[in-house]
Amino acid sequence: MKKMKWIARAFCLIALLTTAATASSQPARPAQIILIRHGDKPSDPDNPHLSRAGLKRAQALVLFITTDPAMTRLGSPVALFATRTTKHDTGVRTQETLVPLAKALKLRVQTPYLGSNYAELAKAILANPAYAGKTVLICWNHENIPQLAAALGVVPEPKKWKGSVFDLVYIISYRNGVATLTTSRYGK
Repeated sequence: MKKMKWIARAFCLIALLTTAATASSQPARPAQIILIRHGDKPSDPDNPHLSRAGLKRAQALVLFITTDPAMTRLGSPVALFATRTTKHDTGVRTQETLVPLAKALKLRVQTPYLGSNYAELAKAILANPAYAGKTVLICWNHENIPQLAAALGVVPEPKKWKGSVFDLVYIISYRNGVATLTTSRYGK
């Protein structure tokens, strides 16, 4: 009988250690990732900068991110990411959109990846222990936002982002390793 109890305890201990090892091997994910598109474009297709409306929207983003209950419930962003600028000036609008927010939060806008390298960005953010349990904000090109959301764990991949939409916000929350997508809107 003592031998049976000892064996049962040994199995319980092994199960406990296995569960702990599995839990610790799970990457620590951010609490939430906020995905937005850059502010409004000018009517001139050769102008790589934000329009007046886009600059106004970038200012409105500060108030939205710092006061909206859905945005603040898990804490202010600890990191801001935008697309890297290319020799053809793509990436300028995503960075310009985040400048007012970066100043308000006293953060720098990180631009390590081109818009097409969304999978690398997702992998880097999800693997970074500095973001565990925190909020990260990404401003990206609308053509790649659905794929970026999927790379961040959203299933199924969201529908194509319409080219005329500048105020949509994807909020990706993580609970028990599962990504959940909700949406919001912010104004000009």
